[in-house]
Amino acid sequence: MKFCIREWNENTVVLMTEAGHVLSYFASVSEALDACSQWYFSNDTELKYNVVVNYKHKEVMNDSFTRTV
Repeated sequence: MKFCIREWNENTVVLMTEAGHVLSYFASVSEALDACSQWYFSNDTELKYNVVVNYKHKEVMNDSFTRTV
């Protein structure tokens, strides 16, 4: 499964599928990345994809990076 993490504001981070379906809400990007790692660990037959993280900043609205979990 391909995951996407989006920071909506300072206290809301959402974990979504690549298709945009919301899976869960978290207090931090780190917590969402941990959830992805745990999912891949428990589903070891699944291909491991990079997780796209989209940060929302005051200066840069669509700054993003990719991290392998």
